[in-house]
Amino acid sequence: MGIRDINLPTTGSSPQFASGSAMTQPDGFASRGPFPVERVQLIFPPMVFSKFQSRQTALYPLGLGYVASTLLGAGYDVDLMDCPSEGYETLIDIGKDRYVYGLTEDQIRERIKAYKPQVLGISCLFSTLENRMLMVARIAKEVDPNIVVVCGGPHVGAFYARICQDPAVDFCIAGEGETVMLDLLNAIQGKMPFSAVPALSYSSGGLVVDQPRSSWVQDLDVLPHPARHLVEMHRYFEIGKTQGLRLDGNTHIRVAQMTTSRGCPFQCTYCAKNVTWGKSYRTRSAANVLDEIEHLVEEYGIERIAFQDDNFTADMGRAEEIFDGIIERKLPIAWEAHNGLGVNFLSPHLLDKMKASGCGSYTIAVESANSARLRKVRKPNYIKLAPPIVEKSKELGIEVRGFFMIGFPGETLDEVWRTVEYARSLRLAVSAFAVVTPLPGTVLYKECVEDGLIDEVTVDFEDLSFGAFDLQLSEVPVEQLKCIRKIEWLKTVFLDDEGKFKENLAMDPLDMVEELQNGMALFPDNAELQSLHLKAIAYCAASGIETELRSAV
Repeated sequence: MGIRDINLPTTGSSPQFASGSAMTQPDGFASRGPFPVERVQLIFPPMVFSKFQSRQTALYPLGLGYVASTLLGAGYDVDLMDCPSEGYETLIDIGKDRYVYGLTEDQIRERIKAYKPQVLGISCLFSTLENRMLMVARIAKEVDPNIVVVCGGPHVGAFYARICQDPAVDFCIAGEGETVMLDLLNAIQGKMPFSAVPALSYSSGGLVVDQPRSSWVQDLDVLPHPARHLVEMHRYFEIGKTQGLRLDGNTHIRVAQMTTSRGCPFQCTYCAKNVTWGKSYRTRSAANVLDEIEHLVEEYGIERIAFQDDNFTADMGRAEEIFDGIIERKLPIAWEAHNGLGVNFLSPHLLDKMKASGCGSYTIAVESANSARLRKVRKPNYIKLAPPIVEKSKELGIEVRGFFMIGFPGETLDEVWRTVEYARSLRLAVSAFAVVTPLPGTVLYKECVEDGLIDEVTVDFEDLSFGAFDLQLSEVPVEQLKCIRKIEWLKTVFLDDEGKFKENLAMDPLDMVEELQNGMALFPDNAELQSLHLKAIAYCAASGIETELRSAV
């Protein structure tokens, strides 16, 4: 551990290292000294989304939920504020076709005033939320300068050095935060030195103290289940906007998100999972996972589980135990896995188990049909493995979606179309194309900075959206990549294999209208979109919703 003399990216200088000691005190604590902590408030900030490229969602903040349950178990009083869901209907136009939704600044301020926390933790799950996180931090300091503000989450793990130099931020936690937060609260109360808290960063006399992580939680079963009782769970069911577009038309099904593991066995250069979970793959036991599912069914009437692991089936034996347990316990749930499964961690036998245990839908993460590109970004090659797995899944009646990436550094238009044609050949329920985006904390981001493609002085993190990023990495114009991305997505959702509008489309009509409207708004002169629009009008006329579509597009 040590003290790093770190200048903010605006100077462009390299960090200078200095030695630290157990006597080092964070700014504001040298004169204040230890004090008791009883109340901790945890806040997920308002969400930013690109108007035509992404959608509003309402998802329980699992990361904060785990921190909350850990603190409750240690005897602290905890409040959890999920700004996006609590203020879901409040939309604020911030320009550049972006909106912020969630609780307003005044509402956040009043909640902090009412609860009177001694410590306030803010999660920054995405880089696009950095400004919102700092807004919440500044509100807290305005309410009471003595509130200790702690920031965490994937983006903070990548940029702790500059974030903890913001006057409104006292501490940054890099990576998983349950045990670190407990140690930090002990340090605030004088029960241990700040220098003994791993994965912690803070300012001290103009320097940045960066204390590296010494370990990760190896036995995930020791962590209590997320504290869902701290929020109004029915709010998520009422909003009905979960991860991914629902193709079954059931927008108000009682869905709960879960993670059963942390990390992934692979080291893809575009993925930031190492910042949060480290390089290893760690799992909860099947029994522990099943106990949580059982609790969700009994306590909240959950009908569907959305597994959000980075690679849910990477331990195939454990996955099979979970599927067998769902059957043996007669748990009345369906489940889905839309974060992306590794095709090499699927088999005909496992697919049979998945179907029997209630799997309705999952996503495969193939990414590219170009072997050379996959090798360069260290992504396992699933090109030949995917077709038989997809075919077997279809035979079982499981909906399969796919993740693909276009616009890799140096990628040609021919390579992009090779991936598009490959995706079409799989005939997936949805083909989701992402324009390659260098996320902070990834090897790809570091390479872009080193190559002068990203200027950390001027970069706007709100630009880091998979469908709205404008950095030219490939040989294909970014606008062309965005158009391909949108059109291919819409075609898989709305058209059958013969190019006809799908019969008996179960989507919520309002979702259908929104998606078509977004496509037309982005590319009004595109012939393929115009054709798709006409087919949609004909479909709506036959289905009795012609007026809605005509008025919306």
